[in-house]
Amino acid sequence: MATNGVPVRPVKQTNSGMAMLMALVMIAIASSLAVTIWYNNQLSTARLFNLQQAYQAKHFAQGMLLWASDILKADYEQDENDHDSNLDPWLQGVQGMAVEGAVLSGTLVGLNDRFNINNVIINGQQSPEHVAYLRQLLLALELDITLADKIIDWIDSDQVPQPNGAEDFVYLAKSPAYQTSGQYFKHIEELALLDGLAAEDFNRLAPYVSTLPITNEATRMNVNTMAPVMFNALTPLITPEMSLRLYKNGSAQYLSMDDFERDSTILYAVDDTIKTKIGTLLSTQTRHLQASSLVQMDGSEFVQYALLQRTPVGNARVISRSLSPYLPKPLVN
Repeated sequence: MATNGVPVRPVKQTNSGMAMLMALVMIAIASSLAVTIWYNNQLSTARLFNLQQAYQAKHFAQGMLLWASDILKADYEQDENDHDSNLDPWLQGVQGMAVEGAVLSGTLVGLNDRFNINNVIINGQQSPEHVAYLRQLLLALELDITLADKIIDWIDSDQVPQPNGAEDFVYLAKSPAYQTSGQYFKHIEELALLDGLAAEDFNRLAPYVSTLPITNEATRMNVNTMAPVMFNALTPLITPEMSLRLYKNGSAQYLSMDDFERDSTILYAVDDTIKTKIGTLLSTQTRHLQASSLVQMDGSEFVQYALLQRTPVGNARVISRSLSPYLPKPLVN
């Protein structure tokens, strides 16, 4: 049938085409919804699995901390002289221990073999003996000793710079701008923020310093685990050659500070006044440690770190936890 010579499509054929198009659209929508529901279910299943693994890993990590506390307590009870060295059995850690569908590994690393840069400020005041030691350490490492002033300014609460220091006005001029913390260093890598400290200088200094928390008392370095250059920084009277002898190739076993001061290397080379002065910096004990735990489950790995402090009776308490190590990583130039 035609109107004015123009053919007219039958109404029935047009309705049939529209119905087919609507059916295809509905099928597409249904398919999309089905895929979305399947994907969300898979995502929820994976998320639930990951949460379960994370919970189990946290449980195992807690168990590793209990292991660390037990082994440190046992070390205290077995050591009549209460000293720590590089030969202590707790340094061996645990490797590849299989439990309940997981493989656990854990290590303990002493942190009192380093100088705690937070010691330069005690109870809001500069500590002369610790500032002097830091400067001597920088000198021994062939680093700019003015870095000590910048460390002091970073920690202290005022905005009065040390003679060679840097306060907020220096850091606010940088891009991006930032400020001094006005409190103790939280992590060793915070040192990299100091004005003028190049990456190569950070890498040279970082193995010999730490950022341990302190309250009203300074932490001490363990003479049994200190590196030779750190002995050399105690006083110019201790030469590099003497430092190597005190280090004893990493196997020093001084039972007490009296035992250390009686060592033939320094017995007559250093007088009692200097021994008393440097004695305030030293001990024969490791009181701060980094505990690390590695949990391997179903092809996944979970790593956690904890900063531990040993009490006078040998127990270990957790000061903080982190997903990154407390020990420094080298900076890239």
